Amino acid sequence: MIEEQAPKTDFYLKLDSEADTPTALAAFYRQDTETTVDDETGEETVTNVGDPYLVMHSPDYAIDIVGVIHKPTGNTLTDAEGNQYPETAPLDGWHINFRLVGDARRADVEALDAAYGVTPSSPSRVWL
Repeated sequence: MIEEQAPKTDFYLKLDSEADTPTALAAFYRQDTETTVDDETGEETVTNVGDPYLVMHSPDYAIDIVGVIHKPTGNTLTDAEGNQYPETAPLDGWHINFRLVGDARRADVEALDAAYGVTPSSPSRVWL
């Protein structure tokens, strides 16, 4: 008997930098518009209003911008008051987590996964 696996719902992405976010996640950005009608001609004009913005959640998905991840180096540092704490160093990349709810945006997220997806053995941040 072959067991069917549930479709993947959690995706872990790694971009080169934060600056790559608008291009990589373009399908998840929105641009508000305003429509005006010329009183004389009745012609409609659509104008962009404000800057495009990332839509972080919808009924179909949620985005968690993790950003830069820091991991312990194994060294211990001491602050001015004598308290010891673990030294950390940033990992390369800008990290973003996606959770799909249903399949409405599956093609968009799977395309991102194909281009930027990673499979962390122990994710730094997960969905609850």
